[in-house]
Amino acid sequence: MKKRFVITSLLALLLTLPALALRFESGENVRISQAVYEDIYVFSGTIYIDAPVYGDIWCAGGTVTVIDTVTGDIVLGGGNIYLRGTVLDDVRAAGGTLTISGHIGGDLLVTGGTISVERDAVIDGTVAVSGGTVAFSGIARGIFKSVAGKLDLNGTVEKDFEFNGGELTLNGTIGGASQLVAQNITIGGNAALRGPVRYWAEAGEISFGNALQNGATASFDPSLRKHFEQPDAKFLGFASFLAVLWYLLAGFTLLWLGQWFFGRTFKAAATTASAEPVRSLGYGFLYFVVVPVAIVLLFITVIGIPIGLIALLFYGLFFALASIITALVGANWIDQRKAYNWRLLQLVFVALGLLVVLKLLTFIPFLGWIVKIAAVLIAFGAILDNTRIFRRDRASA
Repeated sequence: MKKRFVITSLLALLLTLPALALRFESGENVRISQAVYEDIYVFSGTIYIDAPVYGDIWCAGGTVTVIDTVTGDIVLGGGNIYLRGTVLDDVRAAGGTLTISGHIGGDLLVTGGTISVERDAVIDGTVAVSGGTVAFSGIARGIFKSVAGKLDLNGTVEKDFEFNGGELTLNGTIGGASQLVAQNITIGGNAALRGPVRYWAEAGEISFGNALQNGATASFDPSLRKHFEQPDAKFLGFASFLAVLWYLLAGFTLLWLGQWFFGRTFKAAATTASAEPVRSLGYGFLYFVVVPVAIVLLFITVIGIPIGLIALLFYGLFFALASIITALVGANWIDQRKAYNWRLLQLVFVALGLLVVLKLLTFIPFLGWIVKIAAVLIAFGAILDNTRIFRRDRASA
């Protein structure tokens, strides 16, 4: 089930990666102060959007602020995220500190260190929150699910409520059934639980007092302890999505840095891979086979151990970045073959799409791995083919 969800998530995100006609913005500071009538993708240190966007927003930055109307989805990643305004569809966000207010017409799925959903926030769909410290003071019209170190519920949940975590303080209203699994549960004076409550707390049974309304009852259920010790798969979809989101954000960052610093290398490798794919495949195979053997021999000689350690470090680094390197060579190859003359950001986005494709290939038994390995070998071989020592050998021949 988990593998199927990850595949589906990757495919969905791949399909939503921007076509080249869409709007991209990047730089140290980006401000969008005029209406946007298309999907927009922004990557910057500081992002400030104070104009309506008639489409989706994808943002990654140090500080991200959105304070106007968005008709589509919002996907945000950043150190500090401030969302104030109206979103007609879903919001998915991951960051260090998140502050959310305004009206969200779809679902809210967020994770972060500190999350604050303010009093004027209204979420029409499902709320799924994962974080260190969470404070919810708004209105959730759908079901509410949370895994957190600490959750203060001061707002209203109109339907069912589920919590699994450390500290839970209830000082708001829950209209549906509740399942509470926590180390400590505190019932505040303004708490109103209007549906049946099943709970487990490490301290044992607690008194709900006047919080139980409309004939609601509370029952201590020892079987819920297993959810505290080993959280089950009910949040699998949420967690998997966030893993995919961070995968894409981290991938984008590495691709950006790689193309920025080594763009000429990848462009030359793309030319070689197009002209001599078989030779590139051979060189790549030699690299991944010969280098480990050479490292072992260096360790055997004892005197060569320092060189062997350095070689092992770089070999491991290149191995870990194999998909990143292959995606960049592939993006440059497409750019050259179709004569698109893409800018940096466009190349990086295409490489990000190829990175997702390479990841998806690993879910296809045998054939998928064969295709991925071949692509990696060709990319590495093409890079080696353009090194000075290989060029000198061909020139002397």
